[in-house]
Amino acid sequence: MVFLHLIPISINLYSRTVISKSTHEPISYASVGVVNRNLGTVTDSLGNFALSVPLSYINDTLRISSIGYESKSFAVKDINSIPDTIELCDKIVELSEVVVKPQTIKHKVAGRKTAGGFIYIEVEGYKAAGQGLAIPLNVKKRVWIKKMGFTVVVDKHTLSRMKFRVNVYRKDGDVFVPESIMPVYFNYNKADLVDGKFCFDFPYELMLDRGEYYVELEFLENFSNEIFVMKTKPLTGRTRYRYASQSDWETLPFGAPIFIEYDSLE
Repeated sequence: MVFLHLIPISINLYSRTVISKSTHEPISYASVGVVNRNLGTVTDSLGNFALSVPLSYINDTLRISSIGYESKSFAVKDINSIPDTIELCDKIVELSEVVVKPQTIKHKVAGRKTAGGFIYIEVEGYKAAGQGLAIPLNVKKRVWIKKMGFTVVVDKHTLSRMKFRVNVYRKDGDVFVPESIMPVYFNYNKADLVDGKFCFDFPYELMLDRGEYYVELEFLENFSNEIFVMKTKPLTGRTRYRYASQSDWETLPFGAPIFIEYDSLE
């Protein structure tokens, strides 16, 4: 008789819910991931998530975070003891001062509005939630971000819908950390594309003072049987890419066809 000894290759974290400790309401789209690893997701609209973590990450840390709340971390080796309901404490977010824009401002664009090229960026739909593409923005004085847009390849398989979040990261030393401003959410729909182009006008302008920033387009849902593809050329820019929630930023040697429009004092 032959006995097979099955060795697990991952630890599964099933059916956990993230809530606010003060209100006991679910926290939608909180970032969940192994720190500095390309593995993560976001909670759904009800604060629920599930994640499978390879045993090779046994000595790493799982972090759960959301703007407006204190982040919470767990050792991966203790993942089975994580409670079914995870409470995050409120964190005071300082609102930006209200500044009246002077008349002597310039309207600018960062990123790429065009999508010509011969290589493709394709988002892996089954693990898209938490992935992000970002535009670097160097602010010399002050700017007001007004809109964001992107261009995708259109055919019968093009992604039909998606919930996106616009996040802002500020350079602090050698790393980029989330800026303490409320993110902007919007819904993409294939029916709104015009020649493959999609544009979203912010309901309120995001004011940024002097500093170096990444302005990120983050996917908040997974998808299947559809594709989200962008066409570009190599060596035509540098796009920042985050493969999962809590992962490091990578620099791609081309400019993805995403852009922001903003007013600037410069």
